[in-house]
Amino acid sequence: MAVVTIGACQGCGACLLTCPVHAIRPTPAGLRVTDRCTGCLECLEICPVDAIRVAPEPRGEQ
Repeated sequence: MAVVTIGACQGCGACLLTCPVHAIRPTPAGLRVTDRCTGCLECLEICPVDAIRVAPEPRGEQ
């Protein structure tokens, strides 16, 4: 699974309205993707400024 991160967001709210599981939350510091994210990437497709990125999940110690 991938981790969705939000960078250069301009606050249009399109991702908030698009997310089917409401995994994107507004915070005082900007938008945050919660652990409810299923990795559907609908937010990535809808973002008009390409502020949403997918990063590999950090690997845990084995």
